[in-house]
Parts: sequence; C-alpha cells; structure tokens
Amino acid sequence: MNILKKSIASMMIAVTLFGSAGLCASADSFPCVGIVVATSVNVRSGPGTEHFIEAVVDYGQTLDVFERTGNWFKIGTGNDNYAYISADYVSIRPEDVAARGSYTGGSRVVQLAKKYLGTPYVYGGSSPSGFDCSGFTSYIYRQLGYSINRTAHAQLSNGIAVSKNELQPGDLVMFKKAGNSQVHHVGIYAGDGMMIHSPQTGDVVKFTSINTGYYNNVYYAARRIIR
Repeated sequence: MNILKKSIASMMIAVTLFGSAGLCASADSFPCVGIVVATSVNVRSGPGTEHFIEAVVDYGQTLDVFERTGNWFKIGTGNDNYAYISADYVSIRPEDVAARGSYTGGSRVVQLAKKYLGTPYVYGGSSPSGFDCSGFTSYIYRQLGYSINRTAHAQLSNGIAVSKNELQPGDLVMFKKAGNSQVHHVGIYAGDGMMIHSPQTGDVVKFTSINTGYYNNVYYAARRIIR
C-alpha cells in the first residue's frame, strides 16, 4: 500500500499564531495552540505510526491542538478535518502564548505574513508572485498602511530600536555579517525565537529560528514599526 505524503504547501494546517482554538490554561488543557519543535514531522490520519501520512510540518509551524490520545495530539487541518501528530514534537507553553497577548498591532503583521508562507524567493521581488527579504517585509507593512524603506539596510532607519530580549511579534529583525558595513537580510519576528522571512534564491517564505545556527551568529538589530 502506498503512503500518501503531502507537503505543508499543498495541505494547509489551519491555524495561526493566535489560533482559533484559544489559549491553554495548562500544558494538558485543550483546545490550545502548539508549536512544532522539530523538522520534517509527519502528520498522520490517526494516533499511531501505522496510520497514513497526511502532511509534513516543519519547525515553528503552529497548530490548533484539540485533545491528546496517548502520546499523540489531535490537530485541526481546516474545513473541520483533523489529523494527529506525535506529542514528542510539539511544545505547548501556555506562559509564552499568554505573554504575546491577542491581536496587537504586531500580531496583525505576523498574521498577514503567514498568509504568504511558501511564496518563492525572487531577487528584487516585492509582490505575492515572489519576494526577496526586504521586498517581503516592506510589502507586508504596506498592506497594513505603513510605508517603510525598500532595502534591508535602509529599513534600519525605520521605527525604533529594540534589543533582542525585548522582541515582540511584528518587529523587524536584521542581520549583518562580521566585517560588512550593511545589513544584508531582514525578517519579521513571529515570537518564540522564530521569524518569518524570504531567505534566498531557491527557497520560500518560511519560519526560521533566530536563536540557533546561522541567523543567531549574524543577528544585528531589530526595529519596531508599530508601537
């Protein structure tokens, strides 16, 4: 029997950073929001590895979690459909969710940015047909009525400076390689140490950690546009 595998791009997991399921009162209080904490995690049709793979989700994806069956979470997949993911790969941290508040100006930026997950990187692109990094950030803010500069380095002049430990969803996060004079990359902070950005040629708009690996090493500054 063939196992049907669908990518997250073709099967939308119907959630948002402030998911329709609401907030958790505790780590086992449902419905609530969970965050995927591993890469290439299988979403299955039932609570066990013997069930079909319905989708593959990646690090930073947020999920509406409705109940727990053994070591599996039941999650929403849109149109009143459900699937299951191993609880080993999902973090439910109510204190983090509560700290974000609900639908602040910054969270509206994140909500809009998430609609373009999977959009291809296009050098010089600034439309839904393709974005480069600053084309993406300037487009998102423009849709919300805010005019910011077009290039990553020029966006350093927008908004107010905030430190890394003061980041809030919607802030611009900027990156500069050691020895370089200019910011070379920018993304939108989404909370939980993650940003949404358009990384490079051959890639797509996606979530990436700013606290590990390459982007942690070249992190430079942040700017808050909406206060």
